[in-house]
Amino acid sequence: MVKMEKKVFLIISLVLLTLFIVGCNGTNGADGPSEVNYRTGTQGLTLEFPTDTPTEIYENDQDVRFSVNVRNKGAFPQSDERADFRGKLWIGGYDERILQIYPRLSSSIAQGVNLNGDELEGVSPYNLNGGYSTIEFQMNVGELPNGMPYYDPKIIITTSYLYKTLASPMICIDPEPRSTKVREKVCEIQQSISPGTQGAPISISSIEEDVTSTDFLFKIYIDNVGGGLIIPESQIDSNPNEGYDWRDLNKVMIEEVSVGNVRMTECRPSIGREVQLMDGKGYIFCRLDKSVAGGKAYETPLNVKLSYGYTSSSQKDIEIFEEVSFK
Repeated sequence: MVKMEKKVFLIISLVLLTLFIVGCNGTNGADGPSEVNYRTGTQGLTLEFPTDTPTEIYENDQDVRFSVNVRNKGAFPQSDERADFRGKLWIGGYDERILQIYPRLSSSIAQGVNLNGDELEGVSPYNLNGGYSTIEFQMNVGELPNGMPYYDPKIIITTSYLYKTLASPMICIDPEPRSTKVREKVCEIQQSISPGTQGAPISISSIEEDVTSTDFLFKIYIDNVGGGLIIPESQIDSNPNEGYDWRDLNKVMIEEVSVGNVRMTECRPSIGREVQLMDGKGYIFCRLDKSVAGGKAYETPLNVKLSYGYTSSSQKDIEIFEEVSFK
């Protein structure tokens, strides 16, 4: 009887030891690397006035300081793309004969304030909040026109910058989707795929796929979801307060369209050209020769890379009051 009790005790001890080891291994696994989708969201650079920004100043006030916070909430640039980033900050919306605003690190706002790509690195697995930068300014107030007790301009802060969108949704490559042959398939072609957002103001909103006797066909839809304006990359250094020619706007450069590592056989517009968006929407039509599949069905990413200039703004109301003197 004693021997039986010892055997039972030994079995229970082994079971508890096994559960303890498994539990420890499970904990270690939970602390290991996990997959993070950092290419999500509809914004690029955002602007914010701190809560302590002065909103009431007086005639003849000098060296009134304030700052603007610039944050990158999108996924471009990654650490190896920082050299590709270009951006500027601009100020407008006020009468320069009454109010002068200067960047703290230069003497004029006319050429814009250069933004630092090292500070404004995009969201990544090791920086889920994205980069940010603080730009400091000073205001000097002149005299108000006679009989004008106050002046209340809207200060418009605008950022213009180069940005890129990268989408890599998984698609099914099946050269014979309607075949009557019986075989095991890892995937089925979907008529429409919604990749979600890509951490950029220009988004690949959906992809339609079809198969003909000779080609895979793809229609790739593009949307402006960031609420800003698409501008030519060549005009990033141009003052947005002077306006743009409407004929130059809403054009997005197609840098890459490929299935896995295979470049598309043909696209319209062509890879390396621009697609025109109408009412914030456009599309690319591409085909891929079926021979690349080798008669097999498999899953692989559809890679689409776009580049464009982009601009967005934020406003702040301030009031300038007449200087009152007691005589």
